[in-house]
Amino acid sequence: MKDSGDLSLLDLLDLPDPQRELLLWLTRNGPTDVPNLAQSIGLDPVGAQQALDVLIDQGRVQRLADGRVDAIVGRVKSRTTLPDSLWHTLLATDRHYSEQDTATLRTAIPILQLARARLVEFADHGPGHALRVKSFAGQLGCLVGLSEVEQELLYAAALFHDVGNIVDRKEHNVISQETVVRLTADGALPFTPQEAEVVGLICRWHRREYSPSRSDELNGRTIRTGLLASILRVADAMDIDHRRSDYAVRWSEVINSFFPEKRPYWTSLEEILGVRIQCTPAVELQVFTQGYVKDNIQIDMLRGDLAGTPFQWTLRQIAVHVGGLGGSSQPEQATKQKNRPALLAFPFEPHSVVMAALSRKNLAAAGYDVDLLCYPDTAGGPGWLWSQMLPAIAPQDHHRLVVIGDRSDSTMTPQLLQTVRRWQGAGVQVSVLNRHEASWTRLPALLQRGAEVVLGGDWTYFWGEPASQQDLEWGRIAALCTRDPTQSTVGLTDEEEAVTEGLLKTVYDAARQPASDTDGWAALVRPILDRIKVDDRAFFFDQAAGFANSYTCNIQIGRVEGRVLLFKDAPSQFHQSCYWALEAAIEQQGRSQERGVRFKVPYAIATWRDADMMEVLAINHWREEEAIPIRLLYPSDLGPPPAGNEGTIQVRLPIPQAEKVIRALLEACNQ
Repeated sequence: MKDSGDLSLLDLLDLPDPQRELLLWLTRNGPTDVPNLAQSIGLDPVGAQQALDVLIDQGRVQRLADGRVDAIVGRVKSRTTLPDSLWHTLLATDRHYSEQDTATLRTAIPILQLARARLVEFADHGPGHALRVKSFAGQLGCLVGLSEVEQELLYAAALFHDVGNIVDRKEHNVISQETVVRLTADGALPFTPQEAEVVGLICRWHRREYSPSRSDELNGRTIRTGLLASILRVADAMDIDHRRSDYAVRWSEVINSFFPEKRPYWTSLEEILGVRIQCTPAVELQVFTQGYVKDNIQIDMLRGDLAGTPFQWTLRQIAVHVGGLGGSSQPEQATKQKNRPALLAFPFEPHSVVMAALSRKNLAAAGYDVDLLCYPDTAGGPGWLWSQMLPAIAPQDHHRLVVIGDRSDSTMTPQLLQTVRRWQGAGVQVSVLNRHEASWTRLPALLQRGAEVVLGGDWTYFWGEPASQQDLEWGRIAALCTRDPTQSTVGLTDEEEAVTEGLLKTVYDAARQPASDTDGWAALVRPILDRIKVDDRAFFFDQAAGFANSYTCNIQIGRVEGRVLLFKDAPSQFHQSCYWALEAAIEQQGRSQERGVRFKVPYAIATWRDADMMEVLAINHWREEEAIPIRLLYPSDLGPPPAGNEGTIQVRLPIPQAEKVIRALLEACNQ
């Protein structure tokens, strides 16, 4: 009998048609009985049984104890099965923005910027806070199954809930409500009077008294206004980590002298490293703190806000300590059973590599033998993973499956759910950790099937609970790799930036000479995971010097047009570097000497031709605090929705259309 570990899907090419069809059906759909299998592929039962007997003898199919049959297929090893076109630009958490969202943000951001400048509460209430609350609210809204209309109204309220701070802190929720109604009446916000009433009410109810059971009717649809307010209250209270601290440590003596009663609010933010959401499917809000802390005002407020809603969610504080090797402390993991195999699947890109390193360490600490399934970060990656790779692996050989960071592809949702169901049917615990917003609509279906889901900011998508602060510092480095503008630069050090650039260079260098099979990709990533595991930041720090030469200097000098650097005919051989070249070019233009981080030329646009199409990459510097994000200036009436986030957009257009879009984008940036 042939060893099943030597088999791959390529062996299917050599099989007779009946055998190939039988084996393909079993690898895609899982175990079944012979009559059902024969009927599914249109074979007579006798012919199906004969073909199965041959496959069983060859070690390709096995009989299960309950009489059913299942495929035995080893790891795919051929490069031909892997998508081979790498993503051509940096795409941080890919976010959906409707025209209503965009118009709302265009109005809200200047108000929030001024409110932040005026507020003296020692916590950031500016655009970064609003965007993080919007993200948390979107995640929580997907968990409870909001309708699309309800989600849009919740997003609008999240963006406007704090604009009232520009007038008065104590009554800011009421002023926010009045502002939404007034700006709608003035035509500055894209709401009907009825929509403005609901959005304004949600803003008002994010603080103080509210009616959680209230519903309203909009255009014949029921809107659960109280439920939306409940979500916003929790989402707002979740943004309580050190990023909200708006002042440097050197000002602590001034705060103690003039605002001693406010000091606990400030220090309580400094004690919190981050908040994430774990669903098993029960929802738990996890607050990571610097060691064990008690009497933390922010945590107490979050606990109180959560208790005041109808949600049966729990809150747990997790102490994170300096030093140590990390590892998980979940009850399931306390037994540390040995030799339990786990499969860790993730794309070969910097953020997912860090999350895989943390997850791998936690899995090993929990007693799992971790098998790596690393694959190239490509447009076809999700389809390949869920429709070809995972169905081709025998799930009964594993106890746990952890999937990290696969790109969003809505067309793959049915196949994803089918594959999850097949693995769970074999008794495997499945965890899906996906930071891409377009994937969050799958959450109710995944939770209904009993899968574990982890949500939060870009630093949080790892399995388990790290016991050391170094682990969370690596999570921050992973977030810096995405250049997500919701990641505050508070406390950002030169060392962190250097380690980030070194990690990027290490991953990009390896990706430029891709492996020939999945084992090859695992071999490429394993030493990187090992260095992160032992916190070898010195290695990546040393790599940073070569990052600028390799990935920020390979485009021609841009032409300045007002507040925009314009680059035409950017090199196309390795587009991952194009983003970093644009970012460096903006920095070379210098900063303005004003409050916050402001660049003299905050925007950059690069274009390159591909046959009769044109690729457009446009960014604003991720640390820019005053310029309107580039996503909000994109002319949606002239082109399709771009990929990316607030500060990075990419779109592929016919050349005549691209030229119109670029002209309109230049005008918007320079208004």
